[in-house]
Amino acid sequence: MSMEYKIGLFCGLLTGVLVGVLAVALMKHKKVIDDHFDERQERARGQAFRSAFFTFAVTAMLYGALDSIVGVPCDTLAAIFICFCIAMAVFAGVCIRKEAYLSLYETPGKVMSLFGVVVVINLFVTTLYLLQGDLVQNGVLTFRVCNGAVAVLLLLVMGMYAMHIRGGQEEDAE
Repeated sequence: MSMEYKIGLFCGLLTGVLVGVLAVALMKHKKVIDDHFDERQERARGQAFRSAFFTFAVTAMLYGALDSIVGVPCDTLAAIFICFCIAMAVFAGVCIRKEAYLSLYETPGKVMSLFGVVVVINLFVTTLYLLQGDLVQNGVLTFRVCNGAVAVLLLLVMGMYAMHIRGGQEEDAE
């Protein structure tokens, strides 16, 4: 990789982080996201964070070990980001199961609709990369898979949340 490419990659990642921070700030301002949790939810989120942290540590170590032993056909940024997405899925799963994913004042419809929009955008970008042949280069999965990983993560979260809601409705019906 040339130095210009690395600088461009860094600037792109930095831009993505800044856009994400601005989007979260805007959503908090518009009351789409509200981070007021009761004590029970705070404890559950702490447990979820602990589970996600250990999941990330284990998956990152597994990636490192497998890459050292057999060589994983995946660049480092993509592999670590996939480990991060797995950890975030664990965090979301524990929070959803313990009813601590959304705060007391958030409306699930707005949040899940936002997730749907993000999924569509990321699937579109991933499809472009796939059609351009940038997703896999020389038999190695590139960092461009990160958009697809985010889409899969959010689809998984939306599915877990929908199953949780459906399970709650079935319990209420009995």
